[in-house]
Amino acid sequence: MSGCDTRRRADARRNRERILNVAAAVFAANPKASLREVATTSGLGRSTLFRHFPARQDLMGALEARSAVAMEPLGPSPRSDGLVIAPPAGASELRAAELGELRPAGRLGASDPLVLDATEVLNEVPPHLVADQLVAEARRIAGVSVALYVIDIDGSHLRRLAGSEDFPPHLEGPLAVGPEIAPDALTELDDRVQSMLPGCVPVPMWLRGRALGVLLALRAPREPLAELARQGTAALELAGAYTDVFEVARRRRETSPAAEIQLNLLPPRHARIAGGELAGSLLPSYDVGGDWFDHVENRDGAWLAIADASGTGPKAAALSSVLLGALRAARRTGGDIEQAVRDMNEVVDRIGAPDFSATGVVAHWHAPTSYLRWVNCGHPPPLLVGEDGSLAELEGTTVPAFGRAPTGQELRPDGRVMRPGERLILLTDGISERRTASGGAFGADGVRAAVRAARGGSAAATARAIQRAVIDASPRPVEDDAAVLVLAVT
Repeated sequence: MSGCDTRRRADARRNRERILNVAAAVFAANPKASLREVATTSGLGRSTLFRHFPARQDLMGALEARSAVAMEPLGPSPRSDGLVIAPPAGASELRAAELGELRPAGRLGASDPLVLDATEVLNEVPPHLVADQLVAEARRIAGVSVALYVIDIDGSHLRRLAGSEDFPPHLEGPLAVGPEIAPDALTELDDRVQSMLPGCVPVPMWLRGRALGVLLALRAPREPLAELARQGTAALELAGAYTDVFEVARRRRETSPAAEIQLNLLPPRHARIAGGELAGSLLPSYDVGGDWFDHVENRDGAWLAIADASGTGPKAAALSSVLLGALRAARRTGGDIEQAVRDMNEVVDRIGAPDFSATGVVAHWHAPTSYLRWVNCGHPPPLLVGEDGSLAELEGTTVPAFGRAPTGQELRPDGRVMRPGERLILLTDGISERRTASGGAFGADGVRAAVRAARGGSAAATARAIQRAVIDASPRPVEDDAAVLVLAVT
């Protein structure tokens, strides 16, 4: 066989593997994604994709076959080159989690001995040394130098938390959703690492569909590194409640007390929910601290909210935290969104700060009926991205901002059915009023352009594209906190 033929066959194998890797990530984010989206995301031509997989069922069959032999069917699957990606959302193993169903009793344990147990790590190792212990275990398993990186709070860099100093202290990474990487950013992560450190392979550290860190090894790790990364993520998450080491590593700049309060209010930036996906991002201005978003999935459905407080500094941050506390208290004591808004208004009144108010949107989405209800309290209207990518404001009633509402005001939430493929966008004026390099405002046109540029229709891709566009709009830092929360219906 000629050298040229050998190279062509090797290229074909690499292209096929790349298509499968990208397709798994794309379908995990959007099960209805087209083959065109897979080809575009992979950076390969459609003709190349169709040579390997002439029809969608051929591609899905190959993904299912690969998923069936994956080392860990309930979590991310290891690639042949060491990168770990989530299985497609259509796989039966994932469907139970996506739809909120219980797994059969006895199906949650591991069939093989664990290389490491998350709770045992925390019992045996001081919390501030957990990352170093994980690197030591990874080095033992792989037999090569290893480093553990976390993502900084604005999602733009990987920062070395533990491991060999042969690895750089920080790497410019793919723009994540805050300090988390979603499945549809894995190809970009892989490409970025290969361009900067060609001899290294990233192994994302997964927890419920989002990567909180990355293990880098000097060459493709053996399979146990994927299991160690999975257990190690849980260990890091648990240890984070007992030490500041991880949060220190995530900060490239000093944060103000107000911004620190604000960051501690936020939920996970990315979450799979029954029938959809949620993703939120906040670009802090490092001295304001008044914006927040919140989301949670309960038995009655998914709650989502966003708020923008008046004022700046510690006072705005403290009052905002009380406002969020009122929302969560109402939610956790069985209230509906009307009760939550009334309680939020009442707590601002009881604070007795006449110069404080906040705008916001409180919403609830019920997956079985796909019905969305929301109350807009003086905030920019929610935006709806249609199945065709069009962007429009959701029409509805606006009531006064929190702290400005009259006592006993009547609340009638607006509502509509959301169709599969649609996305709801909530944002604060730090995005809409962001000044561009030309002196204008980012506005709805900036959001529309960002949505068009998003690589895929997932919530994470949408939030990440808006975040990237806001940063790129001007060389100047953001003047005000810029928060966005996206619900994507699948």
